[in-house]
Amino acid sequence: MAERNKPRPIIISPQAKDDIENILSYLSLNWSQNIVEDFLQKLQLFYYILSINPRIFGYYNKQKNIRKYALTKQNVVYYRNKKTSVEIITVFDARQHPRKLKPLLGK
Repeated sequence: MAERNKPRPIIISPQAKDDIENILSYLSLNWSQNIVEDFLQKLQLFYYILSINPRIFGYYNKQKNIRKYALTKQNVVYYRNKKTSVEIITVFDARQHPRKLKPLLGK
């Protein structure tokens, strides 16, 4: 039973790494350091919650096992719960056309 609550590693895809870097770059150039730190805190808390309970957030696509979480008003995280880890697929800017999301989710 203890195995069930064991935190799972969070795997961040290359796409998600690029997304996060772009968000941080944008925030650094256009907003205050407090906003950057707030975003990073939200991201860290999300990772922690996700590692403990990856099924907590709703499905985006149940057949593809893709779930989503609105990290901020502008950024939605799409992830996949795997047997031994959780994969962050992309951090998508919700202000973009949804058509741009489908190729990022692949498979």
